[in-house]
Amino acid sequence: MRVALAGVGMIGTSLALDLRAMGHQVMGYDPDPEHLRAATASGALDGALPELTGRWDLILLAAPPRACLELLAADCEAPLWMDVASVKEPIVAAAGARSLPLVGGHPLAGSAGSGPLAARAGLFRGRGFALCPGGGPLSDAVELVESLGAHPIVLSADEHDRWVAGSSHLLYLLSCALATTLADTPGELLGPAAYEWLRLATSPPLLYQEILAMNREAVAEALDSLVAEARLLLTDLDFAEPQELATAMRERWEQGAG
Repeated sequence: MRVALAGVGMIGTSLALDLRAMGHQVMGYDPDPEHLRAATASGALDGALPELTGRWDLILLAAPPRACLELLAADCEAPLWMDVASVKEPIVAAAGARSLPLVGGHPLAGSAGSGPLAARAGLFRGRGFALCPGGGPLSDAVELVESLGAHPIVLSADEHDRWVAGSSHLLYLLSCALATTLADTPGELLGPAAYEWLRLATSPPLLYQEILAMNREAVAEALDSLVAEARLLLTDLDFAEPQELATAMRERWEQGAG
């Protein structure tokens, strides 16, 4: 299979490593020449493309959401297009308007690093991989995801965006808020849990600016729910006896774990 990969960051390069290991030819495009050189040197690519054009068996868009929208206008063809951005509805809708055979994708995998040097083979093995039906052959997308060792999760683009608003995008906002709250705390008093919570706040701000703008309504709903829960917790802290507070905390944990 001949694959055109647009975007050789951590996710794109990890995909390329797995696809090449399966015997597929992967040609990469990225506006950052350093990323292209690093991805090629890592053995992830068969070669570099000066622009996204031509006929392919698969076109993979592994770029930020707005870049994916722009890449839909590229002068190229394939029986299956996929993107891996973390916001799906705008991209699936735009592809539909262009009658492109796209299936929206979102691998629920990653690492603390970014860029092609943070990529690794097998990153998606055992992880969930959301697939949002569009105009492309869903069965082919499912087969591709399963070949990566990932677990396909088929749901609509709107459902995806509502779920990840709380499970992913909201967590970035919480991390930023926590970073502000702890700004004056001596570093030696921050334990491993604090650093893990704060890690998300170091994510590229321009990327999350795009994500939050494109999924604004769902993120606002998730944030409203969290604020309501926080108010209940504050009431418990103010008025509950120690045993009642412990019981309330346990009940909330059980609801979340269930």
